[in-house]
Amino acid sequence: MAWKDTLLDAKYRGLVFDCQVWDDDAERSAVEHVRPFVDGAQMEDMGRGARKMKVKAIFFGNDYEARLQAFVKALEEPGAGELVHPVFGPVKAQLLPWHIGHEADNVDAATVEMTFAESNLAKPLFERSLPGQKAAGIADKSEAARAGAGGVLGDEAAKSKNPLALAKASLEAVRGLKMQSRDYITSGVDAVSAPGGWVRDVAGLVSGIVDLRGFDAASLMSDYMSISKLLTTAILLPGFGFSSSSSGGSGDGSFGGSSATDLAPGREADVVQAHVELEAALGKAEAAQTVLAAEAETPTLSPPEIEAVAADTRTGIESSITTYRRLYPIEQSRRVTEPLKDVALAVQDAASAIIEARPPLVDRQVENPACLRLLAHRWYGDHTRAPELLRLNRPMRDPNFLTPGEVLRGYAN
Repeated sequence: MAWKDTLLDAKYRGLVFDCQVWDDDAERSAVEHVRPFVDGAQMEDMGRGARKMKVKAIFFGNDYEARLQAFVKALEEPGAGELVHPVFGPVKAQLLPWHIGHEADNVDAATVEMTFAESNLAKPLFERSLPGQKAAGIADKSEAARAGAGGVLGDEAAKSKNPLALAKASLEAVRGLKMQSRDYITSGVDAVSAPGGWVRDVAGLVSGIVDLRGFDAASLMSDYMSISKLLTTAILLPGFGFSSSSSGGSGDGSFGGSSATDLAPGREADVVQAHVELEAALGKAEAAQTVLAAEAETPTLSPPEIEAVAADTRTGIESSITTYRRLYPIEQSRRVTEPLKDVALAVQDAASAIIEARPPLVDRQVENPACLRLLAHRWYGDHTRAPELLRLNRPMRDPNFLTPGEVLRGYAN
């Protein structure tokens, strides 16, 4: 029999009890929509309400009073508790009314009648975050990656066998960045004497490069691509390229037969350039955050353009992750690579949320001669959406003379 093999012990707050009756009630909430002078109604399903369970428990035997008192104490505890359904298993339930009955004919026995209500939500209310909120979270992830990179750089500076070369490389890096960001005033320290100050200088210079563009709503994509090119150029420092010792990494932390912790010639420049590359990748993420936040407020880019911004940002982050894995042992590099992964995921999630918040794109055929504004009026009843159609169909042959049969892409509604 199924009950013999699968029936569970009825419990409430961990106390087992014998039950005689267990009735389950459930109801779906619905809204009735009616129309004047139209027979019938349309029902809108609003979801299932809480299940109600009516339980009749029995306590009997010479020790029934002690067990009943312990059970009553559990019933009187406030809040929802775990109730084990003999057939359906455990559920979080809130006790509603309950009643204890004694009968003269049933010696050394008592019944307890209880009503429970399921106390679970499929999803918490207001759990979904808005696209703009997802974009705002990129900055927090970037700070975690920057802090990890600063710690790795400080450890490297402390054990450097050639601190003069490391100091010279770090100052040269700042000088190269200042050529593109002249407004930021640096502290003048190097990565050996004050690693934290040098890290702040590099971060400030990269932020200055990003701030060169105002990110106007009419030119978000071109502004982002311009920043991306400037930041890509920023990591190509004059006279400091990755040394031959770090170009043949085997992936296990060894370079040219020496340990990753051995300072081979040129490693100091590699350490500096790795940090500059990381800041450039975080600068792209900062620029992407600005673009995506603006898109959440006022859509101006097509979904492929949003995808291109996210892909370019993730490519820069991936390059930085690869560099740190080549340059440092795995446990040391993970202090940087794991937060960088979080940044990349945050950019991807924000871009996906913005794309998914819009109606799906569909291809529609022009049926009658029209200009773009007239077509927007015919399709959406709003001629002001003509710039949106122009943006989604670049390049367009002639927006003023659309001929029947042309296929244009637009939002479904």
